[in-house]
Amino acid sequence: MPLFGNIFSPKKTPPRKSASLSNLHTLDRSTREIELGLKYGSPVMNIGVQSLTFEDGQWISESTAETHLIQKELEDVRSNSRRKK
Repeated sequence: MPLFGNIFSPKKTPPRKSASLSNLHTLDRSTREIELGLKYGSPVMNIGVQSLTFEDGQWISESTAETHLIQKELEDVRSNSRRKK
C-alpha cells in the first residue's frame, strides 16, 4: 500500500466543451447575408506594397482596379445613353 497514493496513474481530465455551438459555418454566404445582414466586400490581398483585389474571377492590382472601375462606369454610361436614344 503506497504512502502517497499511486503516482503512476494520473487523474482523468474532464471532457472538453464544444468549440462552437453555432451553426453559422454550415450556412452558405447568401443565407448568412440575408439572415444576419452581413455585407462581404471583395477579398483583398496585400503582397509587399502591392494590393490585389479579387473581382470577376481574377486578381486585379490596385492600379488595374482603378482602370477596371473606370471601364465599368464608362460601359454603364454608354449603355444608358443607348437606351435613351
